Amino acid sequence: MGSKTTALKPHKFYIDMIEKMYFANVDAKNLPATLDCFCLDAIFTIQSSFTVHKGRDTGIKKMFESFFQNYKTGVHKDFVHIIDVENERCAVQFNVELVAPNGHVTKLSNANVHYFENGKFKRVFVYMSGENVLV
Repeated sequence: MGSKTTALKPHKFYIDMIEKMYFANVDAKNLPATLDCFCLDAIFTIQSSFTVHKGRDTGIKKMFESFFQNYKTGVHKDFVHIIDVENERCAVQFNVELVAPNGHVTKLSNANVHYFENGKFKRVFVYMSGENVLV
């Protein structure tokens, strides 16, 4: 899926992109910075619930707007990465703790597979251990 038109990015790029650029901004509820991690025509699939969000500025944006509204706080942590630099993809397993406005805590252990193109997410596949929190 990745584009071979640019030089290979170093291993650290993928870790920083996922942890420091993407999940750190999701946890901070920084919508513009979160969306900046995606290609314009990105596709975000929650495979465990058969849900698909298409387009950075349409479906993916709407999904994150709902997510940010539905949870007061979120923490993504304990990352374990498997990185394929040559094919511009990274699988990552992590734990999530979300707190709803009413104080209800949701804990998940998830895995994502990120396919990159030109340094941004082109496709993301999410596998959640519980119910889909990204509606």
